Amino acid sequence: MMSSSAIPTARKLVTDIPGPRSLAAQRRRLDAVAGGVGSVLPVFVREAGAGLLHDVDGNCLIDLGSGIAVTSVGNAAPEVAAAVREQVTRFTHTCFMVTPYESYVEVCEELADLTPGTHAKRSALFNSGAEAVENAVKITRHATGRQAVVVFDHAYHGRTNLTMALTAKNMPYKQGFGPFASEIYRVPMAYPLRWPDGPDACRAEALSVVKSLIHA
Repeated sequence: MMSSSAIPTARKLVTDIPGPRSLAAQRRRLDAVAGGVGSVLPVFVREAGAGLLHDVDGNCLIDLGSGIAVTSVGNAAPEVAAAVREQVTRFTHTCFMVTPYESYVEVCEELADLTPGTHAKRSALFNSGAEAVENAVKITRHATGRQAVVVFDHAYHGRTNLTMALTAKNMPYKQGFGPFASEIYRVPMAYPLRWPDGPDACRAEALSVVKSLIHA
């Protein structure tokens, strides 16, 4: 899905980086935004598209970082903007658990069609990846009666208390935020490029670690 073609695609720099407007916005940010909300880039974005970021000073930078949703659909994708605009003119959010609506059901039907397998499938939709992971653990624990969770080395799962416990990297996600949930076990992710015994042995050896941990 392409971003809007109305945004110029030429890269250009018209000020130092960061520019004066970004610096002014950063000073406001320090006064108003909690310090735990970090940012990688020192510039404030005005608009984006075609793989480029346009900042508040008029600079145009190549977007090598992207955003979470941008990776899938692009910045300001016309189809997404039109769908959002059409929806919010009818209603914003009634809470499906209070008053259901068909679009929620349609998304779940689409997910069922896309998910491999011929078995029956049902979905629940959540606000974020961390909330989805938390609920996946809750559902699985209730269904199996088991408490332990196996996660991969180097994995990132979110910033809620449980998903921080599942996340492998301590800094900057977990430092000083414990205690965390117990019964979480880590196993190596199959990584053919760097696997000590070579790519042919990677899958079998990684899977054997998981099996030995589960049956321990």
